[in-house]
Amino acid sequence: MPDEKTVSIKDLLNQIKDNNLNSRIGSDRLLYLLSYITGLPVPQLSLYKERQLTGSQLDFWNRAVCRLAAGEPVQYITGSAAFYGLELEVSQTVLIPRPETEGLVEWITASEQGKLQVLDIGTGSGAIALALKKQKPEFKLWATDISPWAIKQAEANADRLALKVTFIQADLFPSHPQRFDLIVSNPPYISPAEYNKLAEEVRCHEPGLALLAENRGLEYYERIIRLGRKHLFPNGRIYLEIGETQAQAVSGLARREGYSLIELKQDLTGRDRYLRISC
Repeated sequence: MPDEKTVSIKDLLNQIKDNNLNSRIGSDRLLYLLSYITGLPVPQLSLYKERQLTGSQLDFWNRAVCRLAAGEPVQYITGSAAFYGLELEVSQTVLIPRPETEGLVEWITASEQGKLQVLDIGTGSGAIALALKKQKPEFKLWATDISPWAIKQAEANADRLALKVTFIQADLFPSHPQRFDLIVSNPPYISPAEYNKLAEEVRCHEPGLALLAENRGLEYYERIIRLGRKHLFPNGRIYLEIGETQAQAVSGLARREGYSLIELKQDLTGRDRYLRISC
């Protein structure tokens, strides 16, 4: 290990290349961490490899590497996660936004236009609602979460990004009688049996409340689809992210509730991932 007083970006890049460190943690997470500490995009790290780290930067690096080795997600260590061009503050009170969920935002922004009233259910860090507001400023956004800590986190993100979204602590739907043109949700959809098979990094660090759902993972889909009609305008739409094996089951729920149009969309890996149902 180099003298702590003269540690450079080059020294840490060499550490990242070390097979032992790399195999335990993974170079992608280590590079993300170094980029966060230095404020340099990953592609630029090698351009500034002679830059020296401060004592506080090196101390953060050493502590963070230990936390990574223990399985803690890098986003919780840095307190930051990227989502659809936004940098969101995250903590262990909210689920880390996934790249797959960006596909749901992309589908909505490509398909919908106008001054629509939109409700995001289970907002967590506010990722979906804030990304939609950023891309579609004409949308009027509400977002709910049952967790008061999630609501606080989402409100902090909205304030920092200067995006107007109304956040409400609620179990799925707000208590006020307003109707919406669109309802969007990435609800918990991991069954208890599946939850036990998740990576330790997820089970031990991310909130189970944001992942677990009873009835084979369908609990929240059932409630959103069943109750959604009374919260939608005529011809309103519901956009859902689903588990890759749940398309048939969730589509069946929508058919039984009498929705007129059910559309399925795949993610970038070709897995069934998104569902749009229309009144």
